[in-house]
Amino acid sequence: MVAKQGRASRPELIECHDCGQAVSFTAAACPHCGSTEPAGPVVQSRRELRRLRIEASNDRRLVIVTLLCAGLGGFYGAVMGPGGVASAGTALFYGFIGAVIGMRAAFIINVTRGLFD
Repeated sequence: MVAKQGRASRPELIECHDCGQAVSFTAAACPHCGSTEPAGPVVQSRRELRRLRIEASNDRRLVIVTLLCAGLGGFYGAVMGPGGVASAGTALFYGFIGAVIGMRAAFIINVTRGLFD
């Protein structure tokens, strides 16, 4: 629909996916049946689905590498600590350092992953 200059364009109407009644394309919900998706469910392209799978994989990798490095750092701090309560503090400190290193390492892995495919 082409709007004339100086006049606001009318909103386009679509059929509600659930009830079939006319509803504005910009409506958040159908005024007739209350459907929150009057345009129908979102259909994603193959490209978008691939991007979402890659993001999910990157998120899992970030968590796994961070926890692994934090665990290794905590273990190293517990083993190398002076013993007793001080050893627990050393383990926490090295665990934190391991988590910081793990987050950066996972970020680098995620960024450079596409370079070697």
